[in-house]
Amino acid sequence: MSSSPTTNHQPAHTDQQQNSLSPEFVASVAAAQPQLFAYIRSLLGARGETDDILQEVNLVLCRKAHEFDGRGKFLTWACRIAYFQVLAYLKHRQRDKHVYYDEAVLEDFAGSLAEDVEKLDSRLEALRQCLGRLPAEQRRLLAVRYAPGGTSQKVADDLGRPVGSVRVTLHRIRMILLECMQRKLAPEISPDG
Repeated sequence: MSSSPTTNHQPAHTDQQQNSLSPEFVASVAAAQPQLFAYIRSLLGARGETDDILQEVNLVLCRKAHEFDGRGKFLTWACRIAYFQVLAYLKHRQRDKHVYYDEAVLEDFAGSLAEDVEKLDSRLEALRQCLGRLPAEQRRLLAVRYAPGGTSQKVADDLGRPVGSVRVTLHRIRMILLECMQRKLAPEISPDG
């Protein structure tokens, strides 16, 4: 009736695999979290299970780390795993709660979303680089304005400047960022490919 002490449990296997994860792989998983969350949420809609599915995706990524050979894009591989986790979740929900979904439609949608996520990743990197090139004062203005609850009025109050002047300054900073990003992303969007 009691379980045998020699029984192998899956968590021990998982711990062994986690110990063999390279720092680069762990960094790739960590860096991909915002994109994976957005990808999963886009596939699921407004359901609240995105965090749970993302945790499952992370576990699968770690279990399958040995399958990623580094030749392809990590995010593409991770999105494919996320797609299968979402599919499994929806199949389970369909059985339990009679939720309808069309696997072919989901697959088409998932493929185009994965491409969009990759583009978003390069755009975020371009934005980070362009923000880094701004003077510290301009970065501070943006940080105050785009912080949760931040407004042009809050920036104006902090600086003791008229709100119209702050809006013009913020607009100019955004235009500088836009031009910088367009230059950085130009090879990606050029028709020559």
